[in-house]
Amino acid sequence: MKEPVPDLIDQRLVRSLAHPLRIRILELLTDHVASPNAIANELEAALGDVAYHTRALDRYGALELIETAQRRGATEHFYKAKPGAFVGGPLWRKVPKSLRGGISGATLQTFLDKAIAALEAGTLDGREDTVFRWMPLHLDERGWKEVVAIMEEATKLMLAAHLRSQDRLAENGGKGAVSTVVGQAAFETAKSVEAA
Repeated sequence: MKEPVPDLIDQRLVRSLAHPLRIRILELLTDHVASPNAIANELEAALGDVAYHTRALDRYGALELIETAQRRGATEHFYKAKPGAFVGGPLWRKVPKSLRGGISGATLQTFLDKAIAALEAGTLDGREDTVFRWMPLHLDERGWKEVVAIMEEATKLMLAAHLRSQDRLAENGGKGAVSTVVGQAAFETAKSVEAA
């Protein structure tokens, strides 16, 4: 019997995130639709650099062109990140470790920046149903695999909810939109403690 071929990481997505600015652009475009000009202003980065890296993300299939508009004799492109273009899925574990650290670090920094901005704005704790927790667990290998499977299923359910929300928001002109960040993490601590 032939062994199943494991899923391969989409090398286009790996290349698309080869620069830290691309990660910041992609993460910004998960929140809202924007043009390179608006992205450059928000990230306080040079427009030329943002435009170049936005084109690369689009070329590699991580972005969706939502609309174009004529501005001062030029065509401005407005993009949104595709739902599957987030960092951290199981296929990312197949990326060489030399790339993983930089991508994970940039992603973690963006998450922390968003959490701190929400804390300062009062929105982190503004809703009674906000979920903000972390739990130290002590797992064996089987428990680790169970937790990973639970988190993968939760990711699928959240992406499905996101897509249904996008449909509803499109129907009502975006009224009632709740800009949300969802972060999941399960990692071995720096110093694993031996079971007592």
